Amino acid sequence: METNFLTDFLVMLSGWVRPYMGEIGFAMMATLLVIYGDDLTSILKKQIGGLHFFLRLTVFILFCAFGFALLANYLTPMLIDLLASTGDVWLGVAVIGLFYIIGLLAQRRGAI
Repeated sequence: METNFLTDFLVMLSGWVRPYMGEIGFAMMATLLVIYGDDLTSILKKQIGGLHFFLRLTVFILFCAFGFALLANYLTPMLIDLLASTGDVWLGVAVIGLFYIIGLLAQRRGAI
């Protein structure tokens, strides 16, 4: 009897989450890019450090303007598909758990 209530609650939670999978996935990906964006830009800086100033500036602007957008546009659907493949019982728990994991990653990186 008790597990039935828990299962029903988890399915209800997943029902609340499922219509917003696009927004949830994008929020997670954007947060991960904020947390690890410094690492990506520092790798780029090392790669283009020897270029002429104008070329170095252009590559950096293009990477920031389009590189992060491309990462978000390609990785977000993958994350959404991964989450969507989770069963109705565990989807809500997975989303909440992933947000907590992202929060822990942010704390370890000193973002919060």
